[in-house]
Amino acid sequence: MLKNKAFFILSVAGYFFSLSVFAQGNCSLVKSASPTQAKSYIQCLDSDINTAKRIRSTWIEKRTYELTENQQTTGNTQILPLFKKSLLSYDKFIEQSCQWRYILKMPNATKAAITYKHCEIALINAQIEQLKLAL
Repeated sequence: MLKNKAFFILSVAGYFFSLSVFAQGNCSLVKSASPTQAKSYIQCLDSDINTAKRIRSTWIEKRTYELTENQQTTGNTQILPLFKKSLLSYDKFIEQSCQWRYILKMPNATKAAITYKHCEIALINAQIEQLKLAL
């Protein structure tokens, strides 16, 4: 059991290190960008969102593992379901919070999409920071 836990912790640490190397957020857009440049920028933001989601997923798995261990040790079966419920609520919060920002920028679909993606990245990163906090 101890061997499996050590392997899990080392593999998670290695995964975080490899993701942090690639999660640089190298997206940039000039003020008077052409439609092609804007499209490339939006695709870059999509890549950043996917990277942030992978990192978030890893932290969720880590916390789920820790809470499962805690549940087995203490017998408290309330914490893990609450954690999972909070994840669903936060996903809904991200969607709705970014949605009103998107609608605010319409009818310019490019600006609206960029605003939505910036919002999504910021909120996913905020959630990651919360998941990083020690139990």
